Amino acid sequence: MKRYHLLFILYFSFFGFCGAQAQPSERLQTLEQTLQEMGFGMRHTQRNGRGIEQRWTSTMHLSLQPPRLTPELWSKWSSGEQRAFLRQNDSIQALQKQRMDEAISLIRSTFSTLAAEASESYMYEVHNQECDTLRLSMAWCDGDHALNSWRGDGGVHYTGAREMVSFSYHRSPGQDWTQGMYTHVFTDPYPEPIGDIKSFDFKAFQSVIEPCLKRALRLQGARKYPVYWRHDEACKEDVGKDLIYKVTHQRDYVENKHTGLTTGDLIFIPKQFESEAAELLTTLDSLTYDFTIPRYDQDYTYHFRPRFYNNNLSQMVSGNNWPDKAVVLREYLLGAYMDEDGYYFLSITTEGDLWIPRDFAKLKSWVNGERTYLKRKK
Repeated sequence: MKRYHLLFILYFSFFGFCGAQAQPSERLQTLEQTLQEMGFGMRHTQRNGRGIEQRWTSTMHLSLQPPRLTPELWSKWSSGEQRAFLRQNDSIQALQKQRMDEAISLIRSTFSTLAAEASESYMYEVHNQECDTLRLSMAWCDGDHALNSWRGDGGVHYTGAREMVSFSYHRSPGQDWTQGMYTHVFTDPYPEPIGDIKSFDFKAFQSVIEPCLKRALRLQGARKYPVYWRHDEACKEDVGKDLIYKVTHQRDYVENKHTGLTTGDLIFIPKQFESEAAELLTTLDSLTYDFTIPRYDQDYTYHFRPRFYNNNLSQMVSGNNWPDKAVVLREYLLGAYMDEDGYYFLSITTEGDLWIPRDFAKLKSWVNGERTYLKRKK
């Protein structure tokens, strides 16, 4: 958390051209911090667009589905054990619903307070016994860009603003789950005119992180494995059983065949080196931040506060060559991952559409759904 605040200090020190007013809303920053403390994940990224854009997003789930137990397991329990389990589950669900209600109340009150100072705001609520709907959005204009709005699914959306925030929430009749989506975008102007955005220099970035990754391989049992994932035009796999991630690029100036070839390295660190893996993650994050922030003329997305998620890939930085309008889109990604065996760092380059196989950490190759597994040394 201390490093998180330090990044903001460094950011605004580096871009000293920003006036005191050109900072994200303190009220919204406090709201986001509180939501994190309540247990809601908050994703924070930075990228380049019409300026230097920071984005905070949180997807807030609430499930009231009954616990899913196999008939075999349920039948092994006594009636007393079954009742105790159901009571405990009801208690957990009640706490989760209370947490969601408190978060929505906090978001609503924050929006209401800020609406008076926003350039434009929109608030819509419906509550009855069968459903709940909230559509909240507002924007602040800096005078240099026209503030545009359009009405669509989820309420009113704004473009061209210095700062925008929105929250949507809906509970339909008969549903046993609900979802809220919070999005906050703050855009700084570039410190100087930059012309067209350039491709992300992933080769230079790889040269920066390579010495750090090489040192990690000195740990006993650490390994570097080559990555080879390929899908051809006829391959129709989708996210779910076979993939954990899928990109489908649409471009006007080339034929969209949706093929993809991903190559690179997978660094594995055994489970017993937890502290070393955490230290490596922190070092890579610092190197990534130091590399990307001054290069505001390149196409990249930097992810603040990366961490290891169990069986879930956490991205640290991604960037591509789309501004060059190359025949083949080339994209780079650095990410972190963990499973029951240990910790992983994924450094890959994709030509075409990036598809990530579900069990990528155990694969030697993946070609159109056909898997070849690693023979990992113990």
